[in-house]
Amino acid sequence: MQVAEERPAGPGTVTVLGPSLAFDLTWSVHGAASTYLRAAHPVLERAYLDDPTLADRIGAMWDDGLGCFSEFDVLTWMAGVAGATDLDTVLEGVAGVIGSVPLDLPLGSETPQDRAAILRRLAALADSPQVRRRYLALLRDLWARFDPWWQAEGAPAARAAADDVRAGLGRGEDWQEVIGKGCDTLVDHLPTITQHHDEGRPICLVACALFGRGLYFEFPDTYLLGFGVLPHGQYARARTDRVARRLRAVADPTRLAILDFVGGGPTSVGAIARAFSLSQPTVSVHVKHLREAGLVSTRRHGGRLEISVDRAAAAGLAHELGELFTG
Repeated sequence: MQVAEERPAGPGTVTVLGPSLAFDLTWSVHGAASTYLRAAHPVLERAYLDDPTLADRIGAMWDDGLGCFSEFDVLTWMAGVAGATDLDTVLEGVAGVIGSVPLDLPLGSETPQDRAAILRRLAALADSPQVRRRYLALLRDLWARFDPWWQAEGAPAARAAADDVRAGLGRGEDWQEVIGKGCDTLVDHLPTITQHHDEGRPICLVACALFGRGLYFEFPDTYLLGFGVLPHGQYARARTDRVARRLRAVADPTRLAILDFVGGGPTSVGAIARAFSLSQPTVSVHVKHLREAGLVSTRRHGGRLEISVDRAAAAGLAHELGELFTG
């Protein structure tokens, strides 16, 4: 566990925590539904591509519309294991406080709907040994895919980032310049957080190797705010690189028309060549670009190479563009 010495910043204090296996674990859960996170962190993309059932299991755990495991963050904090770096310590700590966490926590960082969902989850875990076993087994299975990477790369990077922030705070830098502000709720609450901090409320900054847009929790004793290992500009670049590669593939008008044509059903290079009055080698080059972008797939059917649109990939591109422009 890495925690900075407390340094007065106004009447309140600022501490720095990192690395945090528990918070990176919840980011890995969130990656099941976030194309942004998977684009920013290739390790997430690989894990969910290698085992598509992971996302289904995560989605089936809680059927309440809350796409992240915020209740785990609450349990982690209440158990005092937010700074642990091994899974057994985290899960044992969490298991030990299930049933003792108050079900009237104000959680002012959450919307009323999300707060209600978190408290219902905490109640379900407390009431049902079967739900607890399923929940903890899912978290263990999920993290097994990330732990080797995290121990070798993620944790050292988060530790270095935390050390940098501690050094900056020691030089008098503003803690607000550290935190990720991609979360609208955090931005909306920041004036209140700052006021309460000036009045004595402690703040804990946590370094996350798998950071997304923003991390913000209001606990009874502390405001917890997250920051990432990479500068914001690098996250933005990682987010757009994959989208840009696919867009380059369809930037050519002929190639885009071929994609539209193939959308009518599986077809062949010869059929495309005839439809567009192109040579077969030229069509093959266009198909190669579309295939490398993941937008079409090919397979042999008899002696003929069939080309089909990968509808999931095309829908994913449209979704990523929507996330990019609308946040």
